[in-house]
Amino acid sequence: MDAGLNNYLKKISSGLFLKYDADERRKIEKSIANISNKLVDYFDDQIDQSTVFGSYTRDTILPRQFDQNSDIDILIQFNVNDYEKLRPESYRNQLKRFAEVNYTYSGIIKDHPSVIIQLQHIKFDLVPSIFDVGLIYDSIEIPDKDGGWMETNPRGFDKKLNGVNSACNSIIKPIIRLLKYWNATHGYPYYSFELESEIADMDFNNDNYESGFLYAIETLSGNGLPLWARNRLDSAKSSGNWISEYLHRGEIQKAKSPLDRILPGIN
Repeated sequence: MDAGLNNYLKKISSGLFLKYDADERRKIEKSIANISNKLVDYFDDQIDQSTVFGSYTRDTILPRQFDQNSDIDILIQFNVNDYEKLRPESYRNQLKRFAEVNYTYSGIIKDHPSVIIQLQHIKFDLVPSIFDVGLIYDSIEIPDKDGGWMETNPRGFDKKLNGVNSACNSIIKPIIRLLKYWNATHGYPYYSFELESEIADMDFNNDNYESGFLYAIETLSGNGLPLWARNRLDSAKSSGNWISEYLHRGEIQKAKSPLDRILPGIN
């Protein structure tokens, strides 16, 4: 038996990975190709390209059986110039009409900053964007919360996460998946991307799965969370403290009990 919970957590995290040969991933890839083709057919030269980004390209997405909010983000870059540049809502309306025409029997929702298509196996978030040619530098822009445009780098966080993950013996992405499962089973105290970002900024110094997981729980900030979400976080921190205490005593089986409160129904 493993002296601690390191191999145990490694196994759980592996089970949370959307494997490359999984039927679910094959369905997602097929749907991505279908959506891309339909976008070209519908918009013709009105769009420059569509780009998949987000947790799916980072390998931090959870299979739907573990997170019903798992989705695929697709950035739709409209072909415009400064004279044709419309408000974001205009492009969202165009994407909504596209979805209604091409996905008649699917759930379709306009939700900032995207249009969501709910297919049987997963949701797709279509995010409108434009390429803005600036005086100093060019940028990709997506809708902001005030109805205007804001700059974004859709693959920027991927590069950052890949870098810190490689530098920390590839434990960061597995720990993110573990804590995204906690998040999904406790009412989503965090927005998914905010949770990933906070973990990516942590200082995992010679950690393994066990020490890194407990460190991440201890370090997560509750700043800005509503009371109910802060209570969920405090409960996770308390369970993490009990895990550490039992491990210190060498009582591995007892440590699995508070771990089950953090990761219910998967141990």
